[in-house]
Amino acid sequence: MNWMEFTLALLQQLVWPVSIIICLVLLRRPVSRLIPMAKRFRFQGMEVEFHQELKAASRNAQAAFPELLADRRCLLLSSVEHLPNTSILEAWRAVDEAAETLVLRHRPGVDLSSDTRYKDIETLLIAEDLVDTKKAKLFSELRQLRNKVAHARSFEVGKAEAMKYIELCFRLVEYLEQRARGTDATRRNPEASSA
Repeated sequence: MNWMEFTLALLQQLVWPVSIIICLVLLRRPVSRLIPMAKRFRFQGMEVEFHQELKAASRNAQAAFPELLADRRCLLLSSVEHLPNTSILEAWRAVDEAAETLVLRHRPGVDLSSDTRYKDIETLLIAEDLVDTKKAKLFSELRQLRNKVAHARSFEVGKAEAMKYIELCFRLVEYLEQRARGTDATRRNPEASSA
């Protein structure tokens, strides 16, 4: 066996592993973007539904530990230095969760799983008179800013703007949670709303 035959034999053995590694490297970014969107994962007979189970656990944790909201705000404010865009998306997630809770307490059967989820929640908040006009406008503006951060390529937010956005989000979260608690109280004691 001369050096040329050896080289060809070696290449034949390495072509598939190298091809797989190259594909993994090239597809790393698109696949990493898809993983957070995964709602269901199935592997060898085991199936896990991430989205609904995680939401339920998150709601239970917030009910059991109200201080988590304050900790979440502090965590996001401290992460602004290095991850302003991610902090904005996470702050919006808190608004989304609080708004969803309010809407579902008022209209339990409503489906919010569409591609226009945030717009649907906004429409329901306004149509059902769950928030006043100023809060609805703030929700809309925060939603639009979140969409810019999430969808615009190479759109970077400054630290000061991210901090302001987070503060506005958590003020809105407090308002939405207060409205949800009022909805629960009214539901338990209907005479209180007519008094």
